Amino acid sequence: MKKLKIIGYIILIIIVAILSLTIYTNASKNDEEDIKQKTLSEVRYVEEKLASLCNKMNNIQVKNYKVITSELSRKTTEKLSENSSSESSSSQENSSGGGSSSGGGSSSEGSSSGGSSSESSSSGGESGQNQEDMQKFELQSNGVLTNSDEIDWNTIKMEIENLYTSIPSITMDLYQTKINQADILAFNNQFDNLTSVVKDDQKESTLQELTKVYDYLPKFLKASEQEELYTTIIETKNNIIKAYSKLDSDNWEEMSNDVKNAINSYSKLLTNTSIPKEKQYNINKIYVMLNELQNAVNLQDATVFLVKYKNLVEEFGNI
Repeated sequence: MKKLKIIGYIILIIIVAILSLTIYTNASKNDEEDIKQKTLSEVRYVEEKLASLCNKMNNIQVKNYKVITSELSRKTTEKLSENSSSESSSSQENSSGGGSSSGGGSSSEGSSSGGSSSESSSSGGESGQNQEDMQKFELQSNGVLTNSDEIDWNTIKMEIENLYTSIPSITMDLYQTKINQADILAFNNQFDNLTSVVKDDQKESTLQELTKVYDYLPKFLKASEQEELYTTIIETKNNIIKAYSKLDSDNWEEMSNDVKNAINSYSKLLTNTSIPKEKQYNINKIYVMLNELQNAVNLQDATVFLVKYKNLVEEFGNI
């Protein structure tokens, strides 16, 4: 009887130990997955900011149109409103057909009194014209060939400064991954170098420092074992941005090597069977566009390169 109790206790201890080990293992896996997903979100955030900053150096926006606002005076809005009311009133009279003559007389009198009221309103509108304005919104085309050459340095500096608020928390999360700590420290130091350069409003040197910061993102993605599709896209974009950063120096030979590296890096996606079929068309399209970018480099035309670069970056957002 005692032997059975002892055996029962032993079995119970073994079961408890196994359950504890299973719970601990699953909890560890969940923690690792949470850290992995958090790292991915943070890398995506930094990547989007850095890519946007690079594009701003040539006033490139991914979308072909931007919303612009302009001031519309109160006098103008009142005129538009009066015209709209007049058209509406005319439409109602035409649709009502023939009314009685007495009704027409009333209508005429009402119109007369309404006219004096309108004049009073217009006068009031003119007096308050300078005090109250309204905004008008419209779409403006925003292509490479129509862009301004003037760089908005204030916006760029502000965005870089705002990124500093996120760097400490991102660094702490990266330290919890398998990423080499020396690379994390070097990333932070390189971001400091970018800040030191951008204050001087020098386009070429700022682009160079931006690409050096961006260069760490593919390393972080590989070390944290992120999805191959996204990792390959960022690796490809990294090489494209390197080529883009050398455009003003007319270093076409190095640009050609960068684009070739981008094509070589990206080509492995063409044979990847794990990629969803609905994304395959865009993946093949980007491969064609990469080769078109190489043709632009061979042509050594900066404008053609920028047009193809913009379209390519825009297409990456469709995957």
